[in-house]
Amino acid sequence: MKRLLATAALASALAACTTTGAPASTTQTAAPKSPYESEILATVDRFLLAIGNHDDDALEEVLITEGVSWIQTITPGNERAVQPYTNASMMEPDPDADPFIERYWDPTVTIRGGLAQVWAPYELRDNGEQVHCGIDAFDLVFLDGAWRVASVMSTMEPEGCAAMMPSSPAAMRPRDGWKETRNE
Repeated sequence: MKRLLATAALASALAACTTTGAPASTTQTAAPKSPYESEILATVDRFLLAIGNHDDDALEEVLITEGVSWIQTITPGNERAVQPYTNASMMEPDPDADPFIERYWDPTVTIRGGLAQVWAPYELRDNGEQVHCGIDAFDLVFLDGAWRVASVMSTMEPEGCAAMMPSSPAAMRPRDGWKETRNE
């Protein structure tokens, strides 16, 4: 009963909560789409380009460094433990960094006030080769007049690509801006 009351109180508080400058509250589950969905997806695109291209300046513009993100490697019969890593660690220089491409498709976007989530299947390519696929789940916050990535949760599924890939590469985003290879 306490859990039910706490959940109801939290839901009520979230419904009443507004952030100065944040977009109006909407919940995105089906059409009509929120006018903020394109801004949110553009932020995810900029984040992935910054990570893949190892562009720390671009990453600093879209990432909340105080956050924690989580990854889990999943192979049939062997699900590894979920591992945390700090968002600040994404900003640490790596002189041996090799650009890679991480593209997603069919995103589900949910928005409420200044909070948003994007859930989407993705693939990671390095040196032109598909490394793994998985699910990316991005938590975003409307902060200082812009959407920013607060945390990322990802599965890494080296054997999951065949089941996850879209029917056409045209469905993938971001389309352009990669240092590794031109996105065809």
